[in-house]
Amino acid sequence: PTISYEDLKVIRGIWPGKIVIKGVQNVEDSKRLIDHGVDGIILSNHGGRQLDRAPIPFHLLPTVVREVGKDATIMVDTGIMNGADIVAAMALGAKFTLIGRAYLYGLMAGGRAGVDKTIEILRSEIERTMKLLGVASIAELEPRHVTQLTRLAPMPRTDA
Repeated sequence: PTISYEDLKVIRGIWPGKIVIKGVQNVEDSKRLIDHGVDGIILSNHGGRQLDRAPIPFHLLPTVVREVGKDATIMVDTGIMNGADIVAAMALGAKFTLIGRAYLYGLMAGGRAGVDKTIEILRSEIERTMKLLGVASIAELEPRHVTQLTRLAPMPRTDA
């Protein structure tokens, strides 16, 4: 909670490599970080484990991409449960997705072979989803290919 944009300037001054900021949860911070010269941002609520009431990155993604520009490197780290989610994130403008705990499940189930199987499953789901959408490459994906995000919406409260 004590890190600031001044700290980012110091880091930029001593680090010649790329800087990516993870845990971005709103449009204003996204714009400000890009304006401060970061190389990429990762929209994330850290899997909802600590911040389960935080904004859902899938919902932020289209607005962030529109506000910071399509050339900015925007990534998503929350809500990736299968290959179709990866396709949806890319269609909405993400340049990259992280797969969260999926690879850990593969690792726990089968070691390196389990991780390889996880990647194989995600790859086949991505290919199948793209074929069903009628696109041959990631470059052809557009926001119009994502029509439903209801399963990613917070559940309504049911107070008794």
